[in-house]
Formats: sequence, structure tokens, C-alpha cells
Amino acid sequence: MVSSSGVGSRSPLIRPRGLGVTLATLAAALGLSASLSGCVVDEVVAADEPTPTPLSSNETRTVELRFLRFEVQNFEQTMTIDEVRALPEETLRGLWLFNFDFTDVLITVLDELKSLPPSEADQLPQAAQNMRQLLRMTPDTADLTGTNLEEAIALAAQVSIPPQRVLADLMEVGITDEVIPPDVASRAILDNLIASHPNAQFRDGPVDAEHPDGRYPIPSGAVPVTLYDVATDFASMPVEFGPAPLDPDDPGGLVHPGFVKDAEGIVLTDPEFEMVFNVSLNALPYKGVDLTDSSIQSVNSIATQVSTMFDFESEDWMRITGLKDVMHVDALTMSIVENDAFLPGGGAMEPEGQGDSPVWDLPPWEFERLIMEMARLKTLGDEVEGIGAISPHCDAYEFGTGTIAFKACVGLHPDTPVGDEPPPPETPPAVPEGWAALKSFGDIGDPPAPAYLWDVLIEVVQTRLHDGGLAEGDADVEFTLRDVDVPLDVEAMLAEIKTNFAQEPELLIDVAERFNDTSTGDPDFYYYRPRPDAPAELQGDYLYFIAPVDIRKDETGKRVRPYDYANPGFFFDQGLTDKASALTVLDGDSTHEKVKIAPGTVLYMQDDEGVRFKLEVGEKPSQSRITLDITRLD
Repeated sequence: MVSSSGVGSRSPLIRPRGLGVTLATLAAALGLSASLSGCVVDEVVAADEPTPTPLSSNETRTVELRFLRFEVQNFEQTMTIDEVRALPEETLRGLWLFNFDFTDVLITVLDELKSLPPSEADQLPQAAQNMRQLLRMTPDTADLTGTNLEEAIALAAQVSIPPQRVLADLMEVGITDEVIPPDVASRAILDNLIASHPNAQFRDGPVDAEHPDGRYPIPSGAVPVTLYDVATDFASMPVEFGPAPLDPDDPGGLVHPGFVKDAEGIVLTDPEFEMVFNVSLNALPYKGVDLTDSSIQSVNSIATQVSTMFDFESEDWMRITGLKDVMHVDALTMSIVENDAFLPGGGAMEPEGQGDSPVWDLPPWEFERLIMEMARLKTLGDEVEGIGAISPHCDAYEFGTGTIAFKACVGLHPDTPVGDEPPPPETPPAVPEGWAALKSFGDIGDPPAPAYLWDVLIEVVQTRLHDGGLAEGDADVEFTLRDVDVPLDVEAMLAEIKTNFAQEPELLIDVAERFNDTSTGDPDFYYYRPRPDAPAELQGDYLYFIAPVDIRKDETGKRVRPYDYANPGFFFDQGLTDKASALTVLDGDSTHEKVKIAPGTVLYMQDDEGVRFKLEVGEKPSQSRITLDITRLD
């Protein structure tokens, strides 16, 4: 029950670990500094009042608002893992902690799959077995039958060398080296399968000038981790990173198939997990008015103080304990879908650095496209990722007489002389990086048509994908790995969490409001006085129009009403065309329409139901109290 003076019959609560204490008790018990403007810290007893009725048209009522300030300094608030889990799901999902680089997880998964003992590997579905063999494939084990390198078999036979030697030389690897090494495979999967998922491209965050839609980009290959993920042991991972439309507003658009089919027991915290916040703030709510019935209600003060309530320069403003240095995964099932058709490699130089294979028309998450990207990355390299490129080179294969039988070149024209071979009459034309060509001499057979090296490899790998009698369209890969441990850099993770919260303190509003839940009713505006250390020219009385962040929440963390104000703010005229308020920065707040008032000020405003009201500021009863005559116009 709230009195007409705006002072409630109960003291606002600060709730450390769910325990409520009165202001006087808190100050006495903790020795905190307190400053109460315009009143003394005595128990205030308010008489019960009848339930207010809505204002009638042209009816005027007078209300009195009081501004109270109770400064809490260096007050620690602690949340255990159980208390974190008790927060509303919407709040937990909105608390972004960090972007988790999926690289180590993926490398661990691929390495575990590749290293499975034969007895366990034989129990995998055929498609997963084939995926395992692809990760283990070397030039020595690559079967070139049925690929565009099959013609090289006949050429190699002429000089008595295994055709796999030609593939090894083209790729500048040993004959027993992996065709697609783990760093290349993981990078291609990260950049194409994972990074193309809608939920791995953007995360939600505060709306600001740089992010007017509240969407923040995520680095390629990373996934956003929220407090909800930590609290639920990543139980929603198969939903978050399962099938998802690229454009939710386009029902006929492409659907990403996802990359996590199932996940169980991904634990990041110990039972002793705690989040400790050190806060300094005005613990009291702001008093405002619901225009509908002129009732006095409370607005939680956290939202306007979030930029000042934490001392981000202090190492102790937030502490987190109980994060594991090894993330254990009970079970993780990943999946990759293939296209339903066999897609040949290309044979054209254009587009340069890509070619004309139909594989490039596939979505980036399909298996054939992933293999093509792996092969191109293996060929061209990536200095940023530390992946070396295949250098432009030619290898000559000779008969026993020393005469060249055929040449195989990458990045060079096959007329480029090798060793003591005399130069041609004309300088060989330049070819694009990665362009592979074989040239035979004499009547020893026809070499395969030139193509980019990745066009050669895509057919080799794609053919092997269907070993074991798998038909096209039946080679979707799905594999489950169990009891996997992924090392974590806890110190780096904690530093990133603190940095992210410091850069976006708005993320902590919901948590802080749970500690100090003081909202009541549905006010349309409230009364505010600046901090004592604010510049002298800014001191005085202000009215703040309600902002979306002020709408109170129910027990599930959802706002109890939409923000349906057609004309937010205060105006000088009844037509609401001459605005009196502005988003002036005051005590760190720039999200509220605010206006400075004095006795005699006349303002107009409209509530969320479209009803207009007139406000007339009366004489001040004391420094931190104002009176308002409120008249309903419509």
C-alpha cells in the first residue's frame, strides 16, 4: 500500500541471497554510508487508503512525490549456481558471457573420430566410417579409381611409379601424410558449417547507435555463451544449433540443417560456483505516477545507475569462482549433410581462384562444399591461421632412359622447364594460383584435363564418401563421441566475461534488479533529483518519462506490458508537437526523456492508452518533494 505522499508503508528491500532487510537494519548491520534527501531515517507509517479510481475527462487530482536517496557503498551480492538457475529463463538467456571459440571442441571431436580403435570404428554407421577414413586419408591410401585423376594411373604405370606419388607431389606432402590435415578440416568446418548457422552469426545485446537492432556480430567459428548455457549445462545446444531458417520471416527460405544433433552433460561449473558483484548505488526506487488513476507507484532505480553502480577500474567489481579448467562432454553428436547428387569438379579458370564446379553453388554447410573449401584452403593456405600454401611447382617423371614421360604442375604452366630441361621458345603463360595441369610426352596416354587442384580433390574425396555401397544422398554424416575433455583457459575466459560486462553493463540490469526488486504498478513517469556531485547547473527537479527498461517484470522475467507509447516524452502544447523533454545525459543516464521543472511549469503528455494529460507543477513542500496537478484532457 502506498501513501499519498509517495512514501510506502514498507521500506524497500535489498535482497542479498533472498533475505529482505529494512534500510535502517541494513545501515546498522553493515555500517554502510547512507544519505536520505529531504527526510530522516525514521519508520514511516502510512494509513491504508482506498483503491484509486481512473480519472474522468477534465478531472484534476493533486499528487505529491518525494525523492529519497540511500547510497549503498561497496555492497557485495553473491549468487550461487542454484540462485543463478532460479533466475527467469529470459534473464539468463539475455546475459551474454563470452563468445566460445569452437576450434578446440571441433579439433578434439575430429581427432577422437580419426583415432577411434578399429573395433569401435566398425560400430559406426557407414557414413561416419567413411568420414573417419577421409580424415585419415593419405596419398598412399587414396583410391583414385573413378575420379578425374584416374588417367594419371596409366601415365604413372609408364614410369613404374605408384599413381599416389603423383597426388603426393601435386600437394607437396609425403605419400603417408594426410591429404586434409586436422587444422585445415577444422578451419573449413568452422568457417562454413558453424559460422553459417544463424545463431552463430549474431547475438542479442543492448540497442545503441552502432547496433540499432540490438544484434551483435560473432567471430567466425565461435558460438555465443550465455548464463543460461552455463546454468543448464548447455542443454539447449541441439535446439540453438540445430535446424534453423536463415530468415525467420521467409517461410520458403533456406533452412540451415544445424551441426549439433544431440549434447549431454557439457559441464562448465563446479557445485561451488559463485558470482560475486561489488555494487555501489542508490538502493531506493523512484516515485512515479500512473496517469490512469493518478496512483503513486515505484520504478526500480537500477536501470539509470547501471553505468555507475560498478567500479570497473577495480579488480574486485566482479568475481567468479567454480569454472572448470576442463570442460567435460558426456556425449556430443555432430552432423553434416551431403547433397543428393554427385557433383563434378570444374575445368575452367574463371572465376579466378574458384572455378566453375557446381559445388560452388551449394550452401556452405553441405558436405561437398565443405570438402571443396578444405581442398582450396589446403591449396592456397591462410597466413592468419598459420596454414601454409602449396607453392607453384612442377614435377617431371622420367622413363628409365632419362627422357621425361610426363609433368605435373600446380600454379605453373606445364611448359615451364624443370631441372636441365631447355627453356621453350616462348615464355609459358601465367596460370592462376592452384591451377593443376598434367602434360604427357610421346604416345604414353592422355593426361586428365587441367583444373584447379581442389577440383581434382573434390572428386577423389566425394567418391570415397560413398564407399561401402552408400548411394548418393545417403552419406549424411552423424557421429557421437563420448567422454570427451576439452581444455579451457579459465583465466582468459574470466577476463573476457569481465571485459564484456564492463563494456555492456546493461547486461547486468536484470540480475541487479533481482537483488533489489522495488518496482510496483505501472507508472508513466517519475520524479528524479541529480546526485550531489552533479554540476551545479544540472541540479534541480526533473520528470523522467518511463523507458522500456522500466517496465516491471513478472516472475518469469517477462515484461508485464508492452511499451505502447505513441508519443513518449513531455510537451509544451496539447497537440504534442512542441517537445519539452530530451534524452539529456544526466548522472550517466541517456535512455530517458527528461525535463527540468520548477513551480509553475506546465507540461502535456500521453499515456500508453493514447490519453492526453496536463501536468501543472505546484509549490515545493521541501527540497526533495514536489506537487503536481494532473488533469485528464481526453
